[in-house]
Amino acid sequence: MKTFAIILFALISAEMAAQKSQFTRTSFSKEISFIRFDSAQAAQSTVIEYPKFLVVIELPMIEEGGGRSTNLEEDIPKAEKYLAYLEDEYRKPIKYVLSSHWHLHSLSGITPFFNQGAKLVTAKTNWKYSLDNGLLNGKDVNAFNKQLITITRDTTLLRDTKNPIDVLFLDKSYTFKPTKDYLFFYLPASKTMHASCMCAMATIDFKQRPEFVYNDRVSDLKKAITTRKMQVDNLIKLSAEYDKETKTYKPVTFTNSYYSEFKQRGTPMHVIVQNYSKCSLEKLTLQRDSILHHLVDKKVSPGIINSAVYDCIRSKQFQNAVEWARILNLYSVGENSFIDTLGEACFRAGDASMAQYYSKLLAQRDAKSFPDALKTWEKNKANED
Repeated sequence: MKTFAIILFALISAEMAAQKSQFTRTSFSKEISFIRFDSAQAAQSTVIEYPKFLVVIELPMIEEGGGRSTNLEEDIPKAEKYLAYLEDEYRKPIKYVLSSHWHLHSLSGITPFFNQGAKLVTAKTNWKYSLDNGLLNGKDVNAFNKQLITITRDTTLLRDTKNPIDVLFLDKSYTFKPTKDYLFFYLPASKTMHASCMCAMATIDFKQRPEFVYNDRVSDLKKAITTRKMQVDNLIKLSAEYDKETKTYKPVTFTNSYYSEFKQRGTPMHVIVQNYSKCSLEKLTLQRDSILHHLVDKKVSPGIINSAVYDCIRSKQFQNAVEWARILNLYSVGENSFIDTLGEACFRAGDASMAQYYSKLLAQRDAKSFPDALKTWEKNKANED
């Protein structure tokens, strides 16, 4: 019997050690740590430790963002392992889970945390979207109402502690958000802003790259900070960059000095996009080859050209959109998403036969992702109108 007990204990210990090895903890300060999961690769959860409880920002059980929007309950087993890890590591309950947006690397597998007694802080629209896509796997939503804090404006949590959290609500005036509503989490005690995916910055050697284009989400980040007149010494993003040379992940934090130089040296993507979308229809048609040479020489990201197409669509320059989409598909050949862009541009320009052609072509190439692109374009137009 004694031998059996020893073997059983050894097996349990080995299982616990294997489970713990799935997580990597990195300290940022005395109170703040980042937890990375093997299943989520670069995306990291932020844990803030208080004397009697924890606050967790983001639940990235997987790396995926908005790519999967159904069967969200599939991430619950991973969340159960994460909760067990936190309980073993800290020996404290989780008071709040803070979610910036509905993408899976922010909010998935919340059920075990609800069962433990944690409260979820999220935007109202994000919560509704997640429920509609199976977040709770059919469980009674009303059972968790008392544990839900839906945010529709700026508010402050834990005001009576030494480390309060300002929850910042980004409304419709912020145009570069990945979801309709978005939350930032500001820690005034350490002057730290957790901006998650909106901190779309990378580590750049400014001497090697004196000119670069940066993601427009950084423009919204700047707006959130300046309009509220906040002092930010550190920024935290969701996903870490992978260093191929050292085979390690880089820190997910940026200092204010780096952030300031990044903005000063770089150009916001929307500025470049607007310059392209202002091209006249005559130039787009008569100087297509020279435009292509320019794109190749400058190594312009195809995403910028794709954005120029939709900028033309928004400004109702539909034929310009078609011409840019044609250039895009010459510049980056065979990409289904760019064929989709061309088809939608043709649809908006009133060329029904070409729109139908591209819709059928996409269905032939990837029926799972593009079962009926024409319907999607019609829906997009209706939503815009």
